[in-house]
Amino acid sequence: MNKAGILIVEDSFIVAFHLKKTLENEGYKVIGTEASGERALQLIEQSKPDLVLMDIMLNGPLDGIETARVIKSKYNLPIIYITALSDKETVQRAKITEPFGYLTKPFEDREIFTVIEMALYKHEIELRLKQSEEKFFSTVRSISDAVIVMDDQYNVVYVNPSAEAITERSLKDLQSQNILHVLQFGDSLTNEYPVNPFQCVLGNKNRNSLPEHLILYSRNRVKKPVGEGSVSPVLNSKGKSLGVVLIFKDITEKLEHQKLLKEFEIKKLSALLQGQEQERSRIARDLHDGLGQMLNAIKMNVTLLGREDAKIDNLYKLIDEAIQESIRISDNLIPAKLKDFDLATCIESLCRQMEISAGFTVTFECLGVVEELPQEFKINYYRIAQEAINNAVKHADARTINVQLSEDDGIVQMMIEDDGKGIELSSDYDQSVHHGLINMRERAETMGGKLTIESDGKRGTLVIVETPINKKTSSNVEV
Repeated sequence: MNKAGILIVEDSFIVAFHLKKTLENEGYKVIGTEASGERALQLIEQSKPDLVLMDIMLNGPLDGIETARVIKSKYNLPIIYITALSDKETVQRAKITEPFGYLTKPFEDREIFTVIEMALYKHEIELRLKQSEEKFFSTVRSISDAVIVMDDQYNVVYVNPSAEAITERSLKDLQSQNILHVLQFGDSLTNEYPVNPFQCVLGNKNRNSLPEHLILYSRNRVKKPVGEGSVSPVLNSKGKSLGVVLIFKDITEKLEHQKLLKEFEIKKLSALLQGQEQERSRIARDLHDGLGQMLNAIKMNVTLLGREDAKIDNLYKLIDEAIQESIRISDNLIPAKLKDFDLATCIESLCRQMEISAGFTVTFECLGVVEELPQEFKINYYRIAQEAINNAVKHADARTINVQLSEDDGIVQMMIEDDGKGIELSSDYDQSVHHGLINMRERAETMGGKLTIESDGKRGTLVIVETPINKKTSSNVEV
């Protein structure tokens, strides 16, 4: 196996000759011997050696230490000093160039070989480490996520270009600074500011997600939502914490896309529900103007026959019941009172009707509800109440139902509570089985609100719908 190529820089011809023979006898390749720093640099430029044996005292303007400094900065070669000088000042100057060895004349041949092999091994390890670091930093620099590396005191060690772009601060601005002093975080949901995003304990081996709704303030105080990130401790082989790695990304575009999709879904749902209500209204008008008028005409003709005959009287009563049933169906399809009365009055009327038809207690309570609401809100609230009460009657075997309507600070809330056997809750309802629950949830979403259902087999079911109210909103739904 060929051994390393070595350059000898020594102004003593005898010492240089002895070193050359000794090294060649041991199998090393001697690239050359030079007596000055200038000649040594020229030879390195022509034929790069693996190691340099450098005498501190040289001929010419460059001494061994200055020559070594140039070699280290330009060529990064391992250097071993050989000198008769061992005073403190010379050693301190030599240390600055970070040599891989230091031999004091006179020295033993075996000592030379040992120092050379140790220097070559150490240099190889350093090269491997440097290559590994370069690969690591190349990878970190190339990824789109922002990466911030900190020590165990949260002082910034490194940030990649993505982090520089998102934070609008350079590595130079952030390096060695406590991250909480140079970067400000907040919570978009609670408007809390500032927020400490580092909830993990240093030394915890688990990776921790960043807090939800976390925002980063730019230099110009622009809010940037940062998510899909994590805070991970950096541990040594013994499990001791060395620092923290923070990874995040600017999800502004993603949230805007989600917002547009949500708005599209709400508009689609709203159009679908409006279509349903318009179809209900059409059927209700057909019942009233068509079937209802026909039944009234038949009733008048039966009246002309006289009601003395028992059969005619029974027919009269059946026709009258049919008329009342058509009125009930028509009103159930689209209550005409929603046009003329406020929401509280309409829902109170619904509760009275359900109490009569169900045969048990259905109570209503109103706590300061605004009198004027957008027509589509009135319809949606009415349908939700209608659906929830029907569910309690048909499926929960409830004996008591209470409906409460309230308004506070621009938020309208309706609660429907029953004492039935409860219902099975799921975040993903089957359309064919839970059509009513899905319909209630969709109606709440089209109003910009939310629907909450709590159910217990022992205590019954509680349905809560809450929506913000914009009194200027107009309705396109015809009743």
